[in-house]
Amino acid sequence: MLFDTPSPGNKITIRDVAKQAGVSISSVSRALSNHPHVSETLRARVREATISLNYQPDFLAHSLRSGSTRSVGFVVGTISNPIMADISASLGKVLASHGYAMMLISSQNEPELDDIYLQFLAHRQVSGIVISTAADGEMQVGGLIQRLGIPTVMLDRQRLPSDHVSAVQSDHRTGMQEATAHLLGQGHRRIAIIGGQEYFDPARERLMGFRVAMQEAGIAIDPSLERSVGMSKLVGYTETLSLMGLPNPPTALIAGGNLILTGVLQALHERKVVVGRDLALIGCDDTELTQLHSPAISVIARDLSLMGETAANLLLDTIQNGDGTTVVLPTHLKVRESSLS
Repeated sequence: MLFDTPSPGNKITIRDVAKQAGVSISSVSRALSNHPHVSETLRARVREATISLNYQPDFLAHSLRSGSTRSVGFVVGTISNPIMADISASLGKVLASHGYAMMLISSQNEPELDDIYLQFLAHRQVSGIVISTAADGEMQVGGLIQRLGIPTVMLDRQRLPSDHVSAVQSDHRTGMQEATAHLLGQGHRRIAIIGGQEYFDPARERLMGFRVAMQEAGIAIDPSLERSVGMSKLVGYTETLSLMGLPNPPTALIAGGNLILTGVLQALHERKVVVGRDLALIGCDDTELTQLHSPAISVIARDLSLMGETAANLLLDTIQNGDGTTVVLPTHLKVRESSLS
């Protein structure tokens, strides 16, 4: 293909790209905005022309015309949670491939900051939002998300009943049921669980899975072994010390979150409790800690990269079609030495 090079010193415009590709300006605009009805042939011609001309889209001008910045806000409870690295990487990769930039914001697990940052993103005219609300703020920000009307994906949270809201969730109940059944099969009867408060969606589903497995095995549930307090390292630490200080302590423990697990391990270390010998242990989410700990820790695992990809694709679909939906991704138990007798 022969190319007509614009005069040196002139700013490359969309008109130059259209001339180079031999198509209309509107066709270039649709191709660059990833319009669903653009053929791959046309998309390739436009892409070749933009590369040849080193064309840089004027995102500011585009946002002023369209009222959208082609940016997405990703609000997380805390960036210190290692699972967010995998989710964020895959989420950002898919969004970038469709021409969207991602802003990562931490609400420090404060519901009030969720509220403030959602309004900040609305003022920035973002095209969409992915949010993992603070553990105790799921209900507080729901009304604001519905009022803003911005295409939104709830990450591992219950979907709000609005056309512009979608959700990607994990099947926490099945994974926890499988983990509890595994410990029962190893002969344990006093099994403890530490998780978030019951109104928090993932914690509630995990607790339900735990109870179902115990009931199916005909084991009476001891309320003192269910600790529905929070999702932090401190919760894991203090609740483990409390559990191990009981007159009849548990022989097995499930940590309902990877931050909880770090506190659990610290408390067990201080009490000189040997994991896999004195206490069977299962965590949630596979991280470097669970893999490198000695002994390696059994986990209720899920595909975090898939979760990020799914959230991105759901958001893109919600932006284009406005049809909110829910996708539930599977979990499964990875058995390692920490839970084997």
